[in-house]
Amino acid sequence: MSSTPTSSPDRGYVIPARLWSWLGTSWAFAGLLWLIVLVVGATFTYRALSWFDNSPLLPTERHRADGNGGHAQIDFGGQWLMGRMLVTGNGRELYHRQRQWQVLRAGYPDAAEAPSQRNGLAVPRHLTTSTRPDDTLNHDADNLMGWFMGSDPATEWKTVGGASVAPLAQPPTVNPFVALALEQHASDVVTPEIVAKVNEPSIGGPLYPPVHAIFYAPLGLIENPQHAYRAFQAFSLFVILLCGLGVKVLTRGRVWWSVATLCILVFPGTRGALDLGQNPTLSLCILIWGWALTSRGYPVAGGMVWGLFAFKPVWAMSFFLVPLLMRKSRVCVAMVMTGAMLGALTLPFVGLETWFEWLKVGQEAAALYKVNDNWIHLSRDLHGIPRRALYDFTKPESARETPLGNALGWVLWGVVFGGTVLIYLARGDRKRMTGLSAGFLFLGAYLTCYRFMYYDVLLAAAALAILMAEPRRFLRTGVFGLTLGDPDPRVPSDRELLPLPVPPKPFGARMLGYVNSFPFTILMMLYLLENSLSGMNLEATVGFGYYASHATEPGGSGTTPRVLTGTNVKHPLDTFLLLALWVWCAWRVLRGDERREDAS
Repeated sequence: MSSTPTSSPDRGYVIPARLWSWLGTSWAFAGLLWLIVLVVGATFTYRALSWFDNSPLLPTERHRADGNGGHAQIDFGGQWLMGRMLVTGNGRELYHRQRQWQVLRAGYPDAAEAPSQRNGLAVPRHLTTSTRPDDTLNHDADNLMGWFMGSDPATEWKTVGGASVAPLAQPPTVNPFVALALEQHASDVVTPEIVAKVNEPSIGGPLYPPVHAIFYAPLGLIENPQHAYRAFQAFSLFVILLCGLGVKVLTRGRVWWSVATLCILVFPGTRGALDLGQNPTLSLCILIWGWALTSRGYPVAGGMVWGLFAFKPVWAMSFFLVPLLMRKSRVCVAMVMTGAMLGALTLPFVGLETWFEWLKVGQEAAALYKVNDNWIHLSRDLHGIPRRALYDFTKPESARETPLGNALGWVLWGVVFGGTVLIYLARGDRKRMTGLSAGFLFLGAYLTCYRFMYYDVLLAAAALAILMAEPRRFLRTGVFGLTLGDPDPRVPSDRELLPLPVPPKPFGARMLGYVNSFPFTILMMLYLLENSLSGMNLEATVGFGYYASHATEPGGSGTTPRVLTGTNVKHPLDTFLLLALWVWCAWRVLRGDERREDAS
């Protein structure tokens, strides 16, 4: 009796089909995407952990003993100080520079610094009479206190310091009469008025409100700021993962978790946030999840999440515009109540007077923000754009501000704010929580934030996620053609859309391509700017010919007005791209494209 052998699906293959057939499945594609996310995340983590390591290009005396100085930068150092002040029982002196000096001295010991820092004068700068042009030679605490707002009573400190060491200049064993005279002179110099001035609190410090100290109290429990810095970098990566999940919830699964996480990782601002230990990742998480809950029918929960913006009030005021114009009253009330509760929660720890001291710090920062070279060029708000072109940064800060620069800044802000409000109220679709109208509103709210820095561009990712919540609408392509050589009468004109496929031409060549949607193009340009062009540090200067040709003539201006642009962090190309996207959205909303698409 003979039997016919059964055929096996693996016959005829060198590698059995059961070992590779899964490659074409959706599970394989999803696994590949998560693998890419892990590789990119690991790359960014390595960069963040090593960005401020000792450089082999520097001499050994400039190498830090602790190996990395990221925690000694103002970006993380100021945030750690807020939490540390609170957990060490100094909440009611949160903005007193005298107390900040003590906390920073304990947290940033000289032993962790480079030899070039340790060999310098180990006293605060305001107690010394010598000046050192290289700030990196100062102690870590000196640098941080120099970057913070406020100042110390330098004249009075010098008087007290000089009086305290004067008797030591002439020991009594050498000449008791001179020593007695010096001691009497010291007591005469240190008057009660000077003592009162020295003991009076010097208000200053980081710009963050007292709620920020509550948020950063867990990091303040870590005595070593470098360890806290590493902990926050790891926490930021986890928050980015949560942001990606929030985008998936917001878009109802149209954008996969892995794709959203990858897009956020490579979005402008993420690298700066991870390298510096800054907080825009946390702000983005609050923004995305608050709106994700609101869009899913939980407006009170969404408003409570947005109430966490009490730790960054500029963003709270900016994005409050969204539920206000959408008439989401429950979101507005929940947001305000949550912020008020967080503020009230700080009172037992910091008191009411501390909030008024914070306002004083904010007023000083607002004035400095208008004229400081570093802050203007690292900012991304609309007010800073005309100041870059109109201010003469060779002048002292007190002489830089011009009425024209301020006026143009407010005009630009007013155009975007007024345009957002009027266009949305007139033509926006309030029923849609995502899509063109909602994305336009979020872009307008982001752009009209009063003050923010280059790493805060990361929050624009939420606006793009909301705008492109239905990716198919924005990934449609159109075909264009380009003819090289004599036109062929058998095919349409070059100005017409070409059918596919195109018959071959005997002479010349025809090229085909695809034009992506405008939002997708802007997104790709943002990615290109952040992950490629920024490393090239390209710059270009545009001068104005008339002034350039007459600058050296008698009575000429002496300087050439110019506009300097480039791809590094000091140039707001990302803001210009987002402004262009805002204009495109405004035009589409005015035309009613969203309503027509829904009707069709």
